Amino acid sequence: MKNININRIEAIREFLKEKIGSKYAVLGISSGIDSSLVLTLLATAIDQDKIKAIFMPDRYTKQEDYDDIKMLSESTGVEIIEVNIENIFQSYRNILNSTDKKIEGNVRSRIRANILYYHANLLGGLVIGTTNRTEYLLGYYTKYGDGACDIEPIEGLYKTDVWDIASIMKIPQSIIDKRPSAGLWEGQYDEEELKMNYREIDRALADIFDYSNFKADYGKLMELYLRSMHKRELPRAMN
Repeated sequence: MKNININRIEAIREFLKEKIGSKYAVLGISSGIDSSLVLTLLATAIDQDKIKAIFMPDRYTKQEDYDDIKMLSESTGVEIIEVNIENIFQSYRNILNSTDKKIEGNVRSRIRANILYYHANLLGGLVIGTTNRTEYLLGYYTKYGDGACDIEPIEGLYKTDVWDIASIMKIPQSIIDKRPSAGLWEGQYDEEELKMNYREIDRALADIFDYSNFKADYGKLMELYLRSMHKRELPRAMN
């Protein structure tokens, strides 16, 4: 398995080199394992001076996230700039009067995407995505938010693959051990929201999509896949 993952690392590096070329790579960093892995891969694939890494905290960001960002910057050698989005979000909230935490979470995600594309436009660069295969198949990301990007280097990796490769690449252990969370509202954790742990989810998704081995208890995951189909398709157009 380790050799397979080393081959994957090299394949992703080559993919990044080919697709980015001499352009800037613009990346949102959350201190979660997915964005940390993508930054680490980028830092070993292209010129670090061509990486624009942006940490976009808000009121829900914890001190441990700030600490992990500092460690990640030190371990990769890439400067990570900070843009706090809370005031921007509150401007939206004051106008829209929303109190739905999921809708507000999506707004926060789309604000971050706007900031990334601002910098990509400024630099003539590409926004690098951080969605893994598990999230992609379940639609567990915000449409035009964290799903908005130009290239997706880890979309072929299940969440459990991300953990394994992160260990090989010596990403700070506190990031690897952190409970998966999009951090879109207070107390939000992926596995609680999905009501399954990632190892169970990945085994089931691999059964369904890699081995065509569907079981009766996979119904909930298939429902999530079908319900989120619109996220994986281009907008429909009338001919």
